[in-house]
Parts: sequence; C-alpha cells; structure tokens
Amino acid sequence: MDPLNLVSPVIVAVTLALGIGGGLLGVWAVVDAGSRRPDAFAAADKQTKGTWSGITAACAVVGVLGALFRYGPFGPLGLLWLASLVGSLVYLLDVRPKLREVQRGSRW
Repeated sequence: MDPLNLVSPVIVAVTLALGIGGGLLGVWAVVDAGSRRPDAFAAADKQTKGTWSGITAACAVVGVLGALFRYGPFGPLGLLWLASLVGSLVYLLDVRPKLREVQRGSRW
C-alpha cells in the first residue's frame, strides 16, 4: 500500500478547510469594516474606513477564490492567498479591537 494514498485525502481536506476558513475570515472582515462608523477609524488612529474597506474587500475576494481553487496563486498555499489572510487578520486582530474600544469607550 502506497503511503501517499493514505495522506492525499488528508491533504485535500486540510487544503479545503483552509480555503473555506480564509474565505469566511475575509468576508467577516469586510462586513465588519463596512459596518463601522468612519469617524471611529480616525479616533482609533488607523487608516480611513475607505482604505480598510478596500483592503478587506480585496482580501475577501482572494480568500473566496482560495476556497474555489485549491491550487495556483489563489489556492490556500499560494502567496496571494497568504497575503489576503494576513490582511484580514491584521484588520480583525489589530484594527477591530481599537475600533470597538473607541466606539464603546474604555472599560477602565
């Protein structure tokens, strides 16, 4: 029995899960960026709402393409897909918490 035959379905499943996860992450980021007030971006000392909406929209498109095409530049292991994942994660892990803090006020 060839070991590659045992590993290949796992690789396909992980690649598919990465593609779908990256696409959903990108869509979540663009919806969240679109729902924030424009003045909150300036108050949080971040780029404008238009800039972050554009960045997250481009990341969402590439992320969804990664879910559709497993191989090539848009695939979950391609450079464009990885760049889109980084863009979405920067928004969700850096910009979004600052925006939420500005819009709600500090707890302390």
